[in-house]
Amino acid sequence: MNTPPSDGGAEPGLPPRRNGLQPATIIVLAVVWIVLWGELSPMIVISGLLVGLLISVLFPLPTVPFEGRLRPVQLIWTVLRLIGDLVLASVDVVRTILSPTPPRGAVVRVKLRSDSDLYQTLTAELVSLVPGSIVIEARRSSRTLYLHVLDGTGPDALDRVRREVRTAERRVLASLGSKAERARLTEGETS
Repeated sequence: MNTPPSDGGAEPGLPPRRNGLQPATIIVLAVVWIVLWGELSPMIVISGLLVGLLISVLFPLPTVPFEGRLRPVQLIWTVLRLIGDLVLASVDVVRTILSPTPPRGAVVRVKLRSDSDLYQTLTAELVSLVPGSIVIEARRSSRTLYLHVLDGTGPDALDRVRREVRTAERRVLASLGSKAERARLTEGETS
């Protein structure tokens, strides 16, 4: 009788947890440990590595599948556009706050087109960094982001927010997505 391999008790649809050592995680946690202590000594480095090892063994991270590749020029363009969005959104928030009519907050639902945990997370981060909106929920099962926006007056404002989120997703895929992932995104825009 063939039994399926154990996934470590993962919820259906979730990637299985990693088993074994996670060197990158251990090093990152050790660096955080050193920064928290505020000084560099052999004892702090060793204790940071031990804490990182303990955390990565007790709380292993699931694998994050990545089929794409880093496109440095697109990534630089994405960062520059993010800086521009930060400036424009900051001005817009100030204008909204100083307006004689009070802003009307709203919750907007945006269905993403990519089917990747990594791209969903990066899109949510890009959107949340820009003032005036914050991701309040991200549903993995439906690849949907729910955002609270500062001023959701009228359907045009809500459509603008949806376009901005989809633009952020497009930038993430342009920076990191594989050809197939980018092609699926383009197909989704034409249909």
